[in-house]
Amino acid sequence: MKKLYVTFATALFAGGLMLTGCSGGTASETTAAQSQAASQESDQTEGSAGEEAAGGEAAEGQVTITISNWLEAEEATEAIFREMLDDFMAANPDIRVESQAIPFNQYKDQVLIAGTSGNAADVILGNSQMMSAFNGAGILAELDSLVDPAILEDIYPGYLSGTTYDGKVKALSWAPHPIAMYYNTELFEKAGLDPAAPPATWDEMTEAAKAITALGQDDAGNTIYGLGIPTGKVAHTGTVFNGIFYAFGGHYLDEEGNVDLNNAGNQAALEWTKELVDEKVIPAGLEIKDLRGLFASGQIGIIFDGDMGRAAFRSSSGLDEAFDEKMGVAIIPVGTTGRSETVYTEHQLGVFEKSENKEAAVRLVEYLIGEEAMLKYHKSNAVLSARKSIASLPEMNEDSFMEVFNKQSETASPLPATNAMFDNAMNEVTKAIERIVVNSEDIPAVLEETNTVIREMYGQ
Repeated sequence: MKKLYVTFATALFAGGLMLTGCSGGTASETTAAQSQAASQESDQTEGSAGEEAAGGEAAEGQVTITISNWLEAEEATEAIFREMLDDFMAANPDIRVESQAIPFNQYKDQVLIAGTSGNAADVILGNSQMMSAFNGAGILAELDSLVDPAILEDIYPGYLSGTTYDGKVKALSWAPHPIAMYYNTELFEKAGLDPAAPPATWDEMTEAAKAITALGQDDAGNTIYGLGIPTGKVAHTGTVFNGIFYAFGGHYLDEEGNVDLNNAGNQAALEWTKELVDEKVIPAGLEIKDLRGLFASGQIGIIFDGDMGRAAFRSSSGLDEAFDEKMGVAIIPVGTTGRSETVYTEHQLGVFEKSENKEAAVRLVEYLIGEEAMLKYHKSNAVLSARKSIASLPEMNEDSFMEVFNKQSETASPLPATNAMFDNAMNEVTKAIERIVVNSEDIPAVLEETNTVIREMYGQ
């Protein structure tokens, strides 16, 4: 029997808009085609992923479904993604899966164009922000009655709420990335802190950060900062700052779902941030990639980042896995609310509203978030699972690092990405943070002005 992978190098041309180029290290490239996806067969090898008819057509009795993704367009995930699809087809010989690989920087626009024209894939990969846009465009099917109720019950409440819109489940969490706390154990020791007892409360973390800042400079004369929190430049800053707002009892949306930035908790969070920036505890106006570099070089004592941060630190430091010897990790300290507040980003899987094969599409989604696929994906790429029964498995907690991030999943909150304009709104929040911490503008005034801008953007 033959195993056939069909990879779609997708490109769309609409209204004179040409989407070209590809991300670094991609395995598939996007080429322009007018008003339709161009397909290309590849990687035909011997194996057992199901009978295929000659010429790449589905065998008799098979249903063919498609899945749009960027994983097969990236070197780090290409092989494992193909392997998971192969495993699914081997276990489900009545279903043939075709992968539509699209470079990440073109993905959102291409899926929206395909979806609104009625040609989206049966299964749609996205992240939190993308799925909000896809839902706003009406291209996601309701999954409440399609997915096994036991699976929905098994997903951590915080992750399930992040894929629920107006009470309807529109996607399922696949590979969540909760933000936790990293710290430099060497700087802790130099500052007289115990690396084996990381800060458990927000106040303890603040004092630890100040103690590290008091070290002054490293041997090369570089400034040492106690804490690295993004305070400028890109939308990601505003996005992750929601976790800081939550730690102080603040919020982005009120109970009715309206933008409500100018509240006491948010003001307190920004007052705290401004104070630490003024005291040189937090470097001003930097984004996460800048902070990662400083942490990797030993110039920041504490930083908030997702589980993917470890690979970035290893690479930036030039020490690879040896960097782990000077790196500690713990859940975010408890703030005003009495719990470890944080947010998460994640990959999500949805089903196209107009799919003619929803049952088969849901079977693929359930398989990909199931135990067999997740254990394989975790072993290959150290991803987390959004499902309680899987996250608690020994294989998913092979070291203290994974234990911490699985623990952080228990209190992680979804990004408040309920509107298709969320990314644009986070740019406005980033601008507000910069105006406050860098330009020293009045906190309530800036929040109120930003609140008005975003509400108009949202049509509220």
